[in-house]
Amino acid sequence: MTNAQIRYTAKVEAGYEFFLSRPVKVDPGPDWRGYQLDKEPNGLDVSVINGLSFNEYLRLGLGVGYLKYGKIDGYSIFCDLECITSKDKVSPLFNLKIGRSHINNQYDDGSTDSLVDFTAGVEHRISKKISLQYKAGFRFVHQSIFLPIRMNVRF
Repeated sequence: MTNAQIRYTAKVEAGYEFFLSRPVKVDPGPDWRGYQLDKEPNGLDVSVINGLSFNEYLRLGLGVGYLKYGKIDGYSIFCDLECITSKDKVSPLFNLKIGRSHINNQYDDGSTDSLVDFTAGVEHRISKKISLQYKAGFRFVHQSIFLPIRMNVRF
């Protein structure tokens, strides 16, 4: 019988989000001030995620991030689920983020929206406790679809 090894894990993540499309089309009413994200903005995000690692293959955490889309800034709060496929020095990984995102845009109190983010990439183990990750995928938020490309350091 094997013992389950649960340990604390943290990561610092930075990425660039390329705007892909806006699948939501709005029939403007009298109070409409435009889409939540004006024009077609690319974005930056920086996040800190704290959580637990289960048997080195599955990680679950909570994260908070700073967002910047052109002149619009904001924050996100999310759950982070990550799975790696092996304990090799370089291993494929899959990541899912689900949460909420708030931006300070042209609306009086800004806009808050659901956030869903799917990415995949590789994890490169530098040492027993430090790894670098490189990921890309899709982010659905604020009436838009983005292609996020991220790099992070996991402790």
